[in-house]
Amino acid sequence: MKYMSKKIALTLYIVLSSLAFGACSDVLDVRNEGQLSTEAALSDARSVNVAMTGIYNSLQNILGSGIPAAPTEALAGDINYVGSDYGYLEIWNQNMSLFTPQFRGMWENTYRGINAINNVLVSMPDIADLTEAQKKQIEGECKFLRGVMIFEALRMWGHQYGYKADNSQPGIIIRTTPTRGAAGLTIGRSSVEDCYKQVIKDIKESEALLSDAKKDGYATKSAAQAYLARVYFQMNDFTNAYSYADAIVKSGKFSLTTVPRDAFYKAFNSEAIMQIAITTQTNTFGSIRGMYQKTAFGEPPFTVSKSLDSAIDALPSNDLRKQQYIKQSGNTRYCIKYDTTICNVNIIRYAEILFIHAEAGLETGKPESEIRTDINLIKKRAGIPEDNTTTGKAALLDAIAKERRIEMCFEGDRFHYLKRSKSNNIRGLAWNDNKLLSKIPDSEISGNPGIELNP
Repeated sequence: MKYMSKKIALTLYIVLSSLAFGACSDVLDVRNEGQLSTEAALSDARSVNVAMTGIYNSLQNILGSGIPAAPTEALAGDINYVGSDYGYLEIWNQNMSLFTPQFRGMWENTYRGINAINNVLVSMPDIADLTEAQKKQIEGECKFLRGVMIFEALRMWGHQYGYKADNSQPGIIIRTTPTRGAAGLTIGRSSVEDCYKQVIKDIKESEALLSDAKKDGYATKSAAQAYLARVYFQMNDFTNAYSYADAIVKSGKFSLTTVPRDAFYKAFNSEAIMQIAITTQTNTFGSIRGMYQKTAFGEPPFTVSKSLDSAIDALPSNDLRKQQYIKQSGNTRYCIKYDTTICNVNIIRYAEILFIHAEAGLETGKPESEIRTDINLIKKRAGIPEDNTTTGKAALLDAIAKERRIEMCFEGDRFHYLKRSKSNNIRGLAWNDNKLLSKIPDSEISGNPGIELNP
């Protein structure tokens, strides 16, 4: 009853708001917060820096608040949801709607951030008090962040790459010029193929513009290379995925932390290729902690599923991840990767690159010893015996998948891994089931009524 009353109340609010302010008001209101800074003329270095702060805040709201990581863990089946939030109940029940707030907010923050990026990029030639080197840095950061925002949204609203032979299935809207007022709002969705082309173009251009000099929360050349490895891996383009992962591995700039917990609890550690720097003033981390943390006030809404329980039980008893990623309380297990007051959030870390390097390497015919070396780095850090005997493609793929599931648990990785590998059991659904697609939110439909909807 609580769930139904919340949903009905929100639906009535949306309907009444539309009647009161007209069909396009909702989408314009969504954009206005970003436009306050981006529609004003960016005329000097100070205004650009203010805009860049807003852009990084948008990224924090998209990826630093547990969205989409937590909802995808529910979709993938590695958590049980025992709360009463109607949005998470829709996700858990595999019945997402245009009102589901978790994805509604992600969509709005994505396009707010992209709009700000586009305004910075179009303004750059007229900023007189920035050096060419500074302009190059800002352009690189903007293109990296736009590529990341498009890619992460694409994975939620578009079917997996390979769903159609030509990938003509609808992706998301590509906006590369500023949206000011109502102009530019009524635009259709690009194909998944064209979305991937835009993502790769943006991030490759950022790779050429950026260095690793400005780091600790900012876009860097290494972050661009790591993200390209992730993007190509999601496409099952193993040649390019391996190439970019190999560049990170051979650079020697990153290494696994001494113990697993440090990858989450220590800011800008050796494993962090890119983190979102969370502060007490911009603490979206609190929402992640609230999803998983058991407190004196009660159980968290997310607990470990029976399926993941079985995978954890199969680990050696001395595996450090059993104590540093998971907490046992009675018969229930909880995630403790985020069991701290405040912490930076990983956008991409070295452990993921090792998994990409291993699997893409295996698919492209690299020596099996190299594949085992990547896996063994993860095992060694977990404090368990290395594997020097597994051989054969099928057995090694299984070994990678098992280690990846444990190492990357609760980070939103498994859902995309299962879709990429075309699993027929994503909590009982096939990888290409329409129920796994987020719905275009009402806030977009209101001002862009001709947009193609997901089934």
